[in-house]
Amino acid sequence: MGVGPVLVGGGLALLSRAPDGHTYVAAVLPGVLVLAAGLAVTVAPLTSTALNSVSESHAGLASAVNNDVARLGGLIAVAVLPALGGIAGLGYLHPVTLAHGFQRAVVIAGMLCVIGGILAAIGIRNPARSPELTSPVAADQLTYCALDATPLR
Repeated sequence: MGVGPVLVGGGLALLSRAPDGHTYVAAVLPGVLVLAAGLAVTVAPLTSTALNSVSESHAGLASAVNNDVARLGGLIAVAVLPALGGIAGLGYLHPVTLAHGFQRAVVIAGMLCVIGGILAAIGIRNPARSPELTSPVAADQLTYCALDATPLR
């Protein structure tokens, strides 16, 4: 859980070079690739952690809360980061102001991601798995409930 956000922060830091007049391949693509790798490493374990933190009967609610928190985080970022970057009022109409504000905003977002990754690495621990969960189960021993989509033994 700590590596993904640090990769995302690195990708955002690389994207801060985009407004400097470089080509797409030189300035944007490396940042997007690192950002995508970081998101791929982050989203699956985060979703798994959220869903495994509750009983199977509450998995739907946990999924909804996980989705809502992700959407709320995106909305807050869109509302706050431009202001932190110095893009206010009609500043988005001036290319130099917009480029400078974008660079500051992605650096701030990248630093917050790195801090989040460090906090996750320090604070999140995987509990030991019970022997029941680690023992292999034959496919013919599992049935699936159409409503819950959870395997029943």
